[in-house]
Amino acid sequence: MPDTDASVVVPARDEGRRLERTLDSLAAQRFAGRLEVVVVTSGETTESVARGHSIVDQVLVDEQRAGPGPARNWGATVADGDVVLFTDADTVVPPTWVRRHCRHYVTPDVVGVGGPLRPLESGLRHRACFRVLSDWWYRACWPVGFVQQPGPNCSVRRTAFESVGGFDASLRYLEDTDLSLRLSREGTVVYDHTCPVETSARRQDRIGYARLFLWYLVGYLEYAVPGLSPTRNHFR
Repeated sequence: MPDTDASVVVPARDEGRRLERTLDSLAAQRFAGRLEVVVVTSGETTESVARGHSIVDQVLVDEQRAGPGPARNWGATVADGDVVLFTDADTVVPPTWVRRHCRHYVTPDVVGVGGPLRPLESGLRHRACFRVLSDWWYRACWPVGFVQQPGPNCSVRRTAFESVGGFDASLRYLEDTDLSLRLSREGTVVYDHTCPVETSARRQDRIGYARLFLWYLVGYLEYAVPGLSPTRNHFR
């Protein structure tokens, strides 16, 4: 799908200058189609950075600050690309990122694409934990149908995204996993291990890898084990 129009939605809450690095990486994309960038901002410095960058087509000011899911939904609503990609404001994407995602949509059945995460920070601990939790974990789960497009590195076919109603705005976390599983009922969700992005490990530093893993594991089990939690209250 080399000539497809694509839109990138970036939720950016109080990110300030981190957002500038993300936008610089989007400005460096090698993509044959038309690329639109929509930033959903909150915080004066973040808004100023978004409005001052030449790659940004639309800036939406999120006064509700309801979270990344609602912000992504709002951005997708105003974006007009056939393929909508999502990344975060503390993430740097490679120059081939948009092109690599869009190539999968040549296959009509593909409704979503996800890829691995790498840490922006240096250090063996970060590199090893990201490799296990944000790459090998996906490779192991994807073949059994437990697809999990990570929020900083995912894309959707617009028609499928609209069909499933976008991100569930009521979820506090794992909204990207929830979307991926609902999308998988509409068609094929692809994991492209050759398309990594680099994202900040500040959350892992703050909370700790072990605590994060256990927290997410409980949520994952609620989806993976039939009847364990039919109301999915853990996500709320």
